[in-house]
Amino acid sequence: RCFRRPAASATGSMAQLRVPDCGAILAFEASLFGSKWTAKELAALEANENTGPIVEGVRECLSFLDRLVNDAPPKEAPRLKFANLVCVASKACPDETLRWYQCMQRASRMGDVQAANAACARDTRRVERCTQMVASLLVSSAVLRDKSMGDGAPP
Repeated sequence: RCFRRPAASATGSMAQLRVPDCGAILAFEASLFGSKWTAKELAALEANENTGPIVEGVRECLSFLDRLVNDAPPKEAPRLKFANLVCVASKACPDETLRWYQCMQRASRMGDVQAANAACARDTRRVERCTQMVASLLVSSAVLRDKSMGDGAPP
């Protein structure tokens, strides 16, 4: 799916449109980018049928983060941050992110940023809750020992 930031309205700037707070899943992405996970932790994530596809999806988004960190001109940074947020959120919570994004597109056409934010508040919260739950799942799946992995350690 291709996500473009909703158009700026005549009465308000895009900076005022509220995007979901996806800090937890973005922190997970940053830790992948910074190689903060051990090989054993990553193997546990990739082997897990629930987390493996998410990890692969988040890896697909690392190009935005790489460009943002390494060579993005300051003028391009807001666009890359938005693209990265939408990419990561859509990999973790595709249905919720798509609903939020479509709501913001429709609402931004109203020309009233406050009304757009109000109209999409429920969808914004859904993305926030979902990405927080997925980040929690990813961390617990990587860190907690699973007896089925054969290491014999207690959970």
